[in-house]
Amino acid sequence: MRYIFLVILNLPITGLAMLNILTQYKLGKISKRRFTHQFIFWVVVLAALVLSFPLYNMSRNKPILESSKLSLIDIFESTIIIYLVYIINNHRRKIEQNERLIRDLHQEISIRLSTDGKS
Repeated sequence: MRYIFLVILNLPITGLAMLNILTQYKLGKISKRRFTHQFIFWVVVLAALVLSFPLYNMSRNKPILESSKLSLIDIFESTIIIYLVYIINNHRRKIEQNERLIRDLHQEISIRLSTDGKS
């Protein structure tokens, strides 16, 4: 039961991350290469979350969803780690967008200043 609670807590975070990446790609704010890398990353995170505990139990010859040793602290710790990865990834994306905008503005200013100096 605790394992299902862990998955239910983390599903919205990974779903939101994948939806955010898809939205950024459709708006043209990230490249196709970045989209595929990020989407694959979140699919791997979700797959690791969903499959790791049942595979561990299978290797120990226990029932697949038996989670008596999984404490609430473990559940919240895993959820917080995944949420922090989402936040860090989102901030990295915003920083890259700001750097791109500043570079484009600098280039535009340089072009305008060079044309103003010639006339």
